[in-house]
Amino acid sequence: MKNTNMSNSIYFGIIFSLLVSFSFMSFLSCNSKPPKNSLIAQTQRGKELFQEKCAPCHGVDGKGMKLDSLHIKSKDLTQIKRSRGVNDFPILEIANIIDGRKMIEAHGTRPMPVWGEVFSENEHLDENEIKGKMAELIAYLMYIQN
Repeated sequence: MKNTNMSNSIYFGIIFSLLVSFSFMSFLSCNSKPPKNSLIAQTQRGKELFQEKCAPCHGVDGKGMKLDSLHIKSKDLTQIKRSRGVNDFPILEIANIIDGRKMIEAHGTRPMPVWGEVFSENEHLDENEIKGKMAELIAYLMYIQN
């Protein structure tokens, strides 16, 4: 009888230790950040940038909203692929739209800020830093596609 109780205690101790270890590892994995240059980290930084720069006009969910000041509804950014009827996200096209510095002025003014100029002139970023911001934002836009 003593051996059975001792065996049960050992098994209970092992199971308890494993449960505590797995719980601790789960806690650590939830709180650890992804590698700095991973797509996950880039998407998270893109989400932060989106919330700061884009959400005031496109909504926190990116689905667009009525802008009384401009008398228009902003674009639903969750439908970029669907609205173009494509399977692959149009990275270059969207990067050029966001940047805005290469848009043809003959097509009129645009209600959206020219973010390339904002990043360059107001935030004093160089071209590589601007491309990095665009990549982060595009990673997030790709993530929110329906």
